[in-house]
Amino acid sequence: MRSLLIVAAVAMLALPAAALAEDPTTDAKAACKAEKHAMGTKLFKQTYAAKSTAKAMANCIDKREPAVAEDAKNAAQECKAERELDPDAFAEKYGKNKNGKNAYGKCVSGKASKATEEATEARVDAATTCKALRADDKAAFEEQYGTKKRAFGKCVSATAKAREDS
Repeated sequence: MRSLLIVAAVAMLALPAAALAEDPTTDAKAACKAEKHAMGTKLFKQTYAAKSTAKAMANCIDKREPAVAEDAKNAAQECKAERELDPDAFAEKYGKNKNGKNAYGKCVSGKASKATEEATEARVDAATTCKALRADDKAAFEEQYGTKKRAFGKCVSATAKAREDS
């Protein structure tokens, strides 16, 4: 029994920092809160086609979780590659904790956070663009995105994706 506990403890210590990172739900929730704050409650609810802020927040989190998880995975791969190129420079660039380690964890956290912040900024910009487009020419907006409740969200998604691709 004792050896089983020791093996389990060693296995836990061997997990990569990315696996020990925060839950994607937590990161998605923080990104959605930032998005709501940046674009305002009314625009946030329109973006996620919801009548209540709570429902809009839930829709946002559901939409953002996969992207946040993908950002963390990509960050972990980038950091591993960077660390393999020059371990000493990597440790110097990302620093260490009191145990003289954790440069990898800091790298993953920093890169994943940056990607999530960029996605949030892109969605806020897209929502602002769609709001202006709808205000300038409602008929053209409705022709392109429709008149249903989700039309505004379609516009935001398409606009954010177009900016991401360019």
